[in-house]
Amino acid sequence: MINYSDPRALDRGRVRSALDAAVLPDTRTLVVEGTFALLPALTRPARWSVYIDAPADLRLARKILRKISEGADPEISLRGYLAYGREAHTRYVAPTQRSAELVLDGTQPTSHLVRRLHALLNAEP
Repeated sequence: MINYSDPRALDRGRVRSALDAAVLPDTRTLVVEGTFALLPALTRPARWSVYIDAPADLRLARKILRKISEGADPEISLRGYLAYGREAHTRYVAPTQRSAELVLDGTQPTSHLVRRLHALLNAEP
């Protein structure tokens, strides 16, 4: 069984290849999002990074709603969260917040977060 709450489950070579393929000569901005997006092995080429902080209950609710909208059984996600997810977030994800240049409040509306990021991107030289 693969524990997707553990970064060792990532195929880092495949992720690195996807990132390299996405960066074309005229690429000004590349947004990479995901649970392990701020792992040092993945952020080395980044100019800056953003961590969106949200309470555990909100993260879980969003995940369950996403799974339901995809037609997946939410029980699998709930069991995985109880077995691995809580501890894995504390161990692997939360510490990456310290490496981010910007931390945003994930309880704010998405439109607010997008405006903040847009303002930063427009401020880039």
